[in-house]
Amino acid sequence: MRQLPLPKGAKALTGADAATPTSLGSRLNLLIGDRRRLIAALAACSIVSGFIEAATLALVAHLAVSLVGQARHGSGAGHTQLSLFNLHASEGTLILVAFALCGLRLLFQVPLSILPARIASDVQARVRTELFDAFSRASWSVQSGDREGRLQEVMTGQVMQAVGGAVGMTGLITSTFQFIVLMVSAILLSPLAAVLVGSMSVGMFALLRPLRGRGVRNARKLSAAQVGYAGGIAESNRLAEEAHVFGAAGAQRERIALLVSQSQRFFYRAQLLTRLITNVYQSLIVLLLVAGIGILYLIGGGHAGSLGAVVLVLLRAGMTGQTVQSAYQSLIQALPFIERTQNALLGYEASVERSGEVRLTSISTLSFDRVSFAYRQTAPVLSEICFDVRAGEAIGIVGPSGAGKSTLVQLLLRLRRPVDGRYLINGAPAENFADADWHRQISYVPQEPRLLHASVAENIRFFREIDAAQVERAARLARIHDDIVGWKDGYETIVGPRADAVSGGQQQRICLARALAAQPQVLILDEPTSALDPQSEALISASLLAIRSDLTLFIVAHRMSTLEMCDRVMVILDGRVAGLDTKAALQRDNPYYRNASRLATAGQGS
Repeated sequence: MRQLPLPKGAKALTGADAATPTSLGSRLNLLIGDRRRLIAALAACSIVSGFIEAATLALVAHLAVSLVGQARHGSGAGHTQLSLFNLHASEGTLILVAFALCGLRLLFQVPLSILPARIASDVQARVRTELFDAFSRASWSVQSGDREGRLQEVMTGQVMQAVGGAVGMTGLITSTFQFIVLMVSAILLSPLAAVLVGSMSVGMFALLRPLRGRGVRNARKLSAAQVGYAGGIAESNRLAEEAHVFGAAGAQRERIALLVSQSQRFFYRAQLLTRLITNVYQSLIVLLLVAGIGILYLIGGGHAGSLGAVVLVLLRAGMTGQTVQSAYQSLIQALPFIERTQNALLGYEASVERSGEVRLTSISTLSFDRVSFAYRQTAPVLSEICFDVRAGEAIGIVGPSGAGKSTLVQLLLRLRRPVDGRYLINGAPAENFADADWHRQISYVPQEPRLLHASVAENIRFFREIDAAQVERAARLARIHDDIVGWKDGYETIVGPRADAVSGGQQQRICLARALAAQPQVLILDEPTSALDPQSEALISASLLAIRSDLTLFIVAHRMSTLEMCDRVMVILDGRVAGLDTKAALQRDNPYYRNASRLATAGQGS
């Protein structure tokens, strides 16, 4: 079976949205954000906890040696001296002190648990919120150019891996400060042994650097593979119906299996490197501990209590060093995911267009003054478009596929800005007007109806402050009210993708009601009846005729019958205005319009 092509960017694990290295400070700033106080508190708690642990270990070692010595000589309870703190006290007193230190250390585990959890959860919430906020503000050119499934994967898989980096960072902070405190304590007990063991620990850290580098490179490939996988899943979900019809489900399965295999390969390597580094470091730590004991044996000279204390502290320092290594490994392997998340965030933010400041209370004229547009410099889509439309006019837009009609609609909606020329509202540049006012004055019905998985009322409101009376008014204007009240739950009926089925005509009329709910002054419809049955087309046409005199209409028409209500018709050919006049004048003077009308009449006759 022929395998379907992989999503764009999945073949080569680099691409436009691939993670690109940035400074470590910039990457960590995405994690830290405004949580510096929490991190400072975490560091302080780690230092205090480390000193408490070192004191406890030293005290336990001296107590153990003292008690063993008393048992060997058959003596009763006495006094022992703790040389580190120059203390003289009975074993019973020191045991109570040890209990107190243990309780104090246990108390510090509360903030040492709460702070990392708070930082990680805050990072997750903040990054996801900022990422979607930036996406929602981004220009339409950037939003529409996003690969399928990319935003979902960045906001889920990539952010979760980035949060893993935040967890690693908090673990690194905690374990690093504790390691430093334990090593300082060991130096106070036995400088030579501690310095030698500490130096060898640093050497081991450097020795494992090549493995960590491979881990970062592999994590970058894993990040890209996960984005490709998410894109494949999103696309397969969208095309499930076609896959059934064309018998392509098997090829789809092979394609997804290949994406899963690719992701599995890099995930396996990531897990292998993480465990290999941890296990190698652990083994080397034991080796260093034996070496430290050997050094202490050579220089110990009978200081059994100090020897035991140093051994315990170095043992704990070795365990903490292993935690440092693991936390650092988690952090650096999360960096590619942090980079990709950061790149997406910065890309969205960079495309945000500044809103104008001029209030827009009404629209009396819309004009294109020599407007041109191109997606690529070498391939212009629209060239030298000029027209003036007065308030209350109904303008039809016709032309062959690929002529630039949809791009013209996007320019009218201010989703894209002209490359050359000017878009004028009331004689002033359209970009001068405040976005909030613009959104209230203009509305749109796309060719393909897109519904939320929500109630009919919520679909008509579409996240706007619109009361029930306005919702019903819009539904009546769109000729969908009678259908809605006939459904069991009325306006609370759940509709949307793959919910209880409503016909294509009903979906389109719900979208028309959505467009009319805020009572706009300009309504743009992109081939609203092209895929509808005659009855649905008649209902949509009746709705448009009813509102015809209340607003300015632009109708991109596939069916010539849709143009009956239009005052003038604009003919777009090869990205240029080939005619803009009344239907009668175009029928007389415009070959394309005349031929399209003839074909439409012939089709109706057949």
